[in-house]
Amino acid sequence: MIYRSTLLILLALLVAACATPGTPGSSTTPGPELRSVSMRLQWIPQWQFAGYIVALRKGYYADAGLEVTLNPGGPDLVPLPLVAAGSDDFGSTGADTVLLAREQGIAVVALATWFQASPVAFMVHADSGITGPQDFPGRRVAMFYGDNVETEYLALLAATGVDRARITEIPGDYSITPFLERRADVWPVYATDQPHSARRAGAEVDLILAREYGVKLMGDVLFTTEQFLRDNPRTVRAFVEATLRGWEDAVADPAAAIELILAYNPELDRDQLAFEAAETIKLLRYGAGATCLGLSDPVAWSEQAKLMHDLGLLSALPDSNAALRNEPISAAHGAAGRQCP
Repeated sequence: MIYRSTLLILLALLVAACATPGTPGSSTTPGPELRSVSMRLQWIPQWQFAGYIVALRKGYYADAGLEVTLNPGGPDLVPLPLVAAGSDDFGSTGADTVLLAREQGIAVVALATWFQASPVAFMVHADSGITGPQDFPGRRVAMFYGDNVETEYLALLAATGVDRARITEIPGDYSITPFLERRADVWPVYATDQPHSARRAGAEVDLILAREYGVKLMGDVLFTTEQFLRDNPRTVRAFVEATLRGWEDAVADPAAAIELILAYNPELDRDQLAFEAAETIKLLRYGAGATCLGLSDPVAWSEQAKLMHDLGLLSALPDSNAALRNEPISAAHGAAGRQCP
């Protein structure tokens, strides 16, 4: 993860290198403008990125005339700065990061919203007596500052009227060992994977979800820069259409997707992937995804932008519609015989 202040500095340094907003062009020339493109994931290849891996392994990108390289992400390989600088053509990031980047003048756009609900949850031991955020004061809450975890945390506290000053916050860690050893009472996790790891380690855990308290935030989105979209509209459409095919296959047959992911990344665990698949599909099919997988719902984006502004994360209320480009995902559904708004 990356601290928000560090991310903003990186984004500010990239402003001069990014193009100003524009309208995608059109062309009657068949096929993508670019054949070879790269996609930067947020983390190691796992079920969180099943759509991309399935599309690659089943040849959907090749069918679309593309040679796609999937690059892993990590603390030092953050998708937003890499795509904004042109090191990668596409990336996966949170909806909040797209909105923050645009406020800094970085012209990135969401091409598809895969996780219609945030995967962030707050994990507690079942015998801890913590049933909701009202029990956080006086407890040790691990925190990852400056990313979607902190956004979710601040929104949860605001929605429930909990005073942050009364909570003891400690730095989070990529290992859940401090939580398992009860050195932390509340541990932020992705509901799609770490709770399973905790249970396999012998812990009985419960999850506190911000959306159960009225907090509406989204998760992973596919994005690119406005300039790349403007210069390569057919490449973008081909990539989105092939990726949608991959996601639809993964949702329809998660077990088959697991086999493809294991072949792509043999270091993963099949049981862990099965848990991740079941939980991820819930996020994919939440809200607009129930009828139109990957659609960026303008209402949901507007609500998230307002929430971030209310929390002081955005200095001004943005035009969230400017961050969305639904034409590629709508066209992809249309090519499959479905109509999306």
